[in-house]
Amino acid sequence: MQKNLCIRVLLVEDSQTDAELFEIYLEQSRSADYQIQVAETLADGIATLQSRAVDIILADLNLPDSFGIETCRKLHAAAPAIPIIVLTGLSDEDVALEAMQVGAQDYLVKGEIDGNVLSRAIRYSIERQRASDMQRQSNERMRLITEQLPAVLWTTDVELRITPPSSDFLINESGGKSLVGKTLREFFETDDDQFPPIAAHRRAAQGTPVSIEFFWRGKTLSIHVEPLLDAGGSIIGTIGVSLDVSTQKRMQDELDAARHVQQALFPRESPDVPGFDIAGAVYAAEETAGDYFDFIPMENGCWGTVVGDVTGHGLGPALLMAELRAYLRAVATTRPHSGEILMLANRFLSGDLEEHRFVTLFFARVDPADSSFTFASAGHNGYLLKANGETETLKSTGLPLGLIPDTIINTSFRVALEPGDVLFVPTDGFQEAHTESNELFGLQRTLEFVNDRRDMAGAQIIEELRSEVCDFVGSRDIADDMSAIIVRCLA
Repeated sequence: MQKNLCIRVLLVEDSQTDAELFEIYLEQSRSADYQIQVAETLADGIATLQSRAVDIILADLNLPDSFGIETCRKLHAAAPAIPIIVLTGLSDEDVALEAMQVGAQDYLVKGEIDGNVLSRAIRYSIERQRASDMQRQSNERMRLITEQLPAVLWTTDVELRITPPSSDFLINESGGKSLVGKTLREFFETDDDQFPPIAAHRRAAQGTPVSIEFFWRGKTLSIHVEPLLDAGGSIIGTIGVSLDVSTQKRMQDELDAARHVQQALFPRESPDVPGFDIAGAVYAAEETAGDYFDFIPMENGCWGTVVGDVTGHGLGPALLMAELRAYLRAVATTRPHSGEILMLANRFLSGDLEEHRFVTLFFARVDPADSSFTFASAGHNGYLLKANGETETLKSTGLPLGLIPDTIINTSFRVALEPGDVLFVPTDGFQEAHTESNELFGLQRTLEFVNDRRDMAGAQIIEELRSEVCDFVGSRDIADDMSAIIVRCLA
């Protein structure tokens, strides 16, 4: 990066000491010239975004008028195209990780920042945002092209003879000869009245609109045929419109195949573990999911229970999660420590992940011999719903997979389970589902729902939670995959 590059920075920080220190770091940078605007409150920061051009936002999450994850959420909503780097204290790393899931590009821990770290994080965040914007623009261009594809129009009389206007498609298929006056039987070279397009036109000529897809001459065609009426409302023929959907059909077939393959990778049944009810489920937002769950038999009768979430959803994350599943199954059978398993998985994934992707994952090793479990978490919280009504958050023991190749992921101390205790590990699709008015289902509502049904079978709890979320959002599509595991201690 050339020194003459100018980067406009909005620093949202209420600590004058910290703000001055960050300004010194940036002024000493040799990589770029930085124009720094400081805002001490969220309101001032948003006002600056509305009045000035900004390339990057550096934001402390805890401000006089905003606290925690909502700070990032509101900044991202005010300027979705501007990358955000969260500035956090050591005790706020879990919140910082959540902030990345709602729009932040990176986070930096105060006290571990110098000029090189800060300037590098700024450059990388701007580049990741630029790449994301280009992808989004590409997707929008593709959407517009798809929406404006020309349709083919034709008309027939009641005897199914082609009448003006005839379509270019029909003319082209006839080798350039006019088809006006020809019957559809002549065009399709068949006397079979049950041939799908002919049958569709016959029904339309009797007053019934028809939509079909059929395969003909190497193409998949989607046609819609309506009765053609005169000014008095009498049927005088048919009018049809057609579109070549071969590509879309092929893509859909490929996605359907991918979905079937992925479904086969998920456990078909829960493990039979004495004293426990263990269940899991994945509900994909698209044909395939970036979420993942698994049950892995381990040494000494123990079971590994896994929940993971790749950033994004769809085919790309699904393929990555399939790769991760295979690796975890390979290493978990020979290693007893959850943290070691996740560190090996992190090294395995670091070389394959795109820069903007990472994986959050929770791995619990359940030991039925003493009704306990240990866990390791790569940026993914779990929850222990105790029989006495208390809820314990099982916080992350390391960074998400794929961010840093040699990161340390610790294994928790042994957690004893009492009869009636429930280990619940969801992905964020449940809590982040929202209504048209942007009301979130939320974590608290999610935990209360599960806690109120702790006496049900685990599989039923998860299914009812999914139904509750769908009822909550109404007609709105679920935007993210939803997955969870439940481990109920029975005795």
